[in-house]
Amino acid sequence: MLIRHETSADIPAITNINQQAFGRAGEADLVNSLRQVTAIISLVAELDDQLVGHILFSPVQYDQAPTSITIWGLGPLAVLPSQQAKGVGSALVKAGLEACRQAQIQALIVLGGPAYYQRFGFQPAANWHLRCHYPVDAQFFMAQELSVGSLADLDGTISYHPAFDTV
Repeated sequence: MLIRHETSADIPAITNINQQAFGRAGEADLVNSLRQVTAIISLVAELDDQLVGHILFSPVQYDQAPTSITIWGLGPLAVLPSQQAKGVGSALVKAGLEACRQAQIQALIVLGGPAYYQRFGFQPAANWHLRCHYPVDAQFFMAQELSVGSLADLDGTISYHPAFDTV
């Protein structure tokens, strides 16, 4: 399996992956919208010359700005149903974490299943006194420092890009 940055030629396949993985167009539309309005890190998983997975990272806002910390959000993560539970998602997350480190992103947040994301070093965001602007159970809102100490002394709310509000 090859994990690489997306190219413009990949966009139709990425749209298809997200639609199939989520069973609706919302996440695919979100990815396409974010691509147009903000910086992103977008990786694909390729297996036998076919794209089978996709992960996206984008900037988020911390309500106690100004601050010099760079926090991005992970999501969506999508894998074709036929390839789920075969390590594609894990490979995308690991490669994405490394791509974010190389881009000097200091911390990440994710809204997702704790049993899945804690395997990659995510912990409850509440450990750093961070809250999600969406009304979600705190256990599903997690964070990870890519730069040690980057989330120390924070206390506030994290907001995803407004494009997420349409999903």
